[in-house]
Amino acid sequence: MRGGGRTATTWTGSAWRHKETKAIRIPAVFADEIMAYAKALDNGNSHVQGNTRDEILKAIAAYIEFKKASRHPNQYGKELDTNTRAWDELRKFQKLVQERPEILGLPE
Repeated sequence: MRGGGRTATTWTGSAWRHKETKAIRIPAVFADEIMAYAKALDNGNSHVQGNTRDEILKAIAAYIEFKKASRHPNQYGKELDTNTRAWDELRKFQKLVQERPEILGLPE
């Protein structure tokens, strides 16, 4: 009886670009999702962590709402104005994400 390990009929080579592999124990319910994530990472897809255009735009909107909600009590009479120079770079970034996400390497 043969022991475990690689034989001529077991496989012809690694399916992974990063050749060294490691067996890990994970809950079975997560196996497919984790394998898909690992394959995406192995193929060089850096966007598997959710950096999509819509998520970035949602984060910018949430940040603006956070800034509105966290205004100092003596500032409540004034509306937060995101058209000031202090907000220029954030507006430029927001426009770039909306109109030209490929420049940032984002999936459309």
